[in-house]
Amino acid sequence: MFPPEFKSQLKSALLDWLWRSWISFGVSGHGAEARRDRVIDPEALVLASSRWARLDARLFDEVLDWLCQYGHLIHLQRLQNLQRTGLGDPKVLSAIAAVVVEHSPHAKWKSLVSTTDESAVAELLFLSTENGSGFWGQPDPLFARQGWQRGRLELRQLSQPPDPHRAANFWLKLRALFGTSARAEILLHLLTIGPATATEIARRSGYTTRSILLPLREMALSGHVCEPPRPVRPRPQRGKLATVRTRGPSLAYALRLDEWGFLRTWEVPIGLPEAESPLPLLGLCRAVLVQETLSNASAGLQHIQLREAAAAPLAEMQRLGLSGLYALPPDLAGEPLAMRLADRLPKLIAHL
Repeated sequence: MFPPEFKSQLKSALLDWLWRSWISFGVSGHGAEARRDRVIDPEALVLASSRWARLDARLFDEVLDWLCQYGHLIHLQRLQNLQRTGLGDPKVLSAIAAVVVEHSPHAKWKSLVSTTDESAVAELLFLSTENGSGFWGQPDPLFARQGWQRGRLELRQLSQPPDPHRAANFWLKLRALFGTSARAEILLHLLTIGPATATEIARRSGYTTRSILLPLREMALSGHVCEPPRPVRPRPQRGKLATVRTRGPSLAYALRLDEWGFLRTWEVPIGLPEAESPLPLLGLCRAVLVQETLSNASAGLQHIQLREAAAAPLAEMQRLGLSGLYALPPDLAGEPLAMRLADRLPKLIAHL
C-alpha cells in the first residue's frame, strides 16, 4: 500500500524530531537545533518517545536521564489525558515511570506505574529501524519486572535543565515560573494564540473546561488577565432568588501582551513562538505504522483500515484549522489517502 522506503523514511523523520526536541530540553547529545519559532509540547514528546525512542537505545536512555532530573516539569494529569488518544505505549510509559520513581524524588510518577503479569513472556524493548532488535549483557531487573528485556540501565546524569533563553522551551519556562499547573497552560495559549475561551483552551491543551475556567476566573482577579464583561443581571423580583452573574466557558479571555514582554529572553523569533499541536500528525504516524503490520490483508481491506485509523487525527486537524496547511483534507480515503500520506507525512514530521 505504501512505497517500500516509506516506513524507514517516516521512522527516521520521527527520530530526528525526537532528538532535536529533547536536545532543546537539555538531553545530552548532538544534532540539529529545534525550530526556534515553535513551542515544544512536553507531554506529546514523552508519549511519542514511549513509542519511537525504542528505535534508538541511546536516545531512550538519555530521555530517562532527563526525566529523572527534571520530570517534575511534566504535567502527569495532562499526560494521562492525552494518552487516551492512544499515542503513547502504556506498557513503556509504566516502565519509564518506574525508572523515574526508582532514581529520583519525583514520587508523583508512581501513578503511572502499572502492575504486570509476571507469568507473561518479556518483550524486547529496543527495536531497530529495520525491524530487528537488540539485547545484550545482563538484563535490567527493573525493566524485567515491567515485562521488558534490555541490558543494564546506566544513567549518566549529563542532562541539563531546559534553557529558558530558547523559544522552543517556552512551555517549560512558564511551568518553571508559574508551576506545573493549568495556569501555565492558560498563559501559554493566551500569549501564543491570542484571546480564547476556556473551552478553546481546554480543547487545545488537553484539560477539562472546568479545570481551565476556574483558574481563569482567579487569574482575572490579578488585573493582568482581561476577563469578559459581566452579563447584565436582571432586577431581582420579590419572592425570587437573584440571578447569579457568571462568565461562562463561551466568553473569551485575553492578555495585554505589552505587560508580558519580560518573558521574551531570546533573539529569534522576534515575537513569541507558535504553539501548534503536533498531536494530529503524531496520531497519523501511529495509524500508518500500525497499518503497515497488516501486510497480509488485501489492498482494499488495508485502505479501509487505514481510513478508520486515520479518521480521528484527520478530524482533529480540521478542528484545529490545520487541514489546509498540511494538505490533508478529512475526506481523503482509500488509495488517494495512502498516496498523500506517503508523500506528505515524513516531510511534515521533518518540519516540526
